[in-house]
Amino acid sequence: MDNDQEPNEDPGPTIATYHASKLIRPLWVLFGVVAVLGIFREIMIYSIGVETALKDLRHFAYDSERSLPSWYENLSFAFAAVLLAICGKLAMQNDQRNVKHWFILAIIFFLMSIDAAVSFHEISVKPLRNAFQLEGVFYYSWVLIAAPITLLVGLFYLPFLWRLPRGTAIGFVVAGSIFVGGALGTELLAGSIATTSGLESLTYRFVAALQEFMESLGLTKFISILLKHLAAKRVGMVLVA
Repeated sequence: MDNDQEPNEDPGPTIATYHASKLIRPLWVLFGVVAVLGIFREIMIYSIGVETALKDLRHFAYDSERSLPSWYENLSFAFAAVLLAICGKLAMQNDQRNVKHWFILAIIFFLMSIDAAVSFHEISVKPLRNAFQLEGVFYYSWVLIAAPITLLVGLFYLPFLWRLPRGTAIGFVVAGSIFVGGALGTELLAGSIATTSGLESLTYRFVAALQEFMESLGLTKFISILLKHLAAKRVGMVLVA
């Protein structure tokens, strides 16, 4: 018998490549699960109230700081910040005009992820409200600070949007409109309802939930556009096993 057989060669590590676009579907599935649970919670509260074995299902509530939707929003801000930083890094190679815009956006989203977790913006609400006797649409007085800042940031980014691929730019505008409409638009409406009907009214609870839903929807749309943008540049993730 011939014993001079060569040993089996080591095939080496297994390499799997996952392009950025592969994350888009799981992202929307996660958003859908959070949204369905949040809507289910509101329906249950409306139908049977809070005096049940399920209590108020706070863990699924949109208008709650310690809940699944809150976790998703915090995670989305942080994930968007990472993707924006990657876009900035790529722009350093062949798109110098947009480098600072990508990195400034990354910083903004990083700071917003912190604010989403600890609500720094709410510090200004009572002092402004009491100082100027605000009520109605300005009951949540932080919007008086956020609105002009949002406008200035939008104007600053107009040239940046103009230089981006058309599909990416339109996607950013749509996502931003949804998010700002939720964060500021429904906040104005919620303030008016809070003044007239109170914080425990059904209408207020609905608008508060709508606000968080729109913010999460806008963030998810924005991240999906970022992933498509990175996929077009053949950016992916390599796993070695």
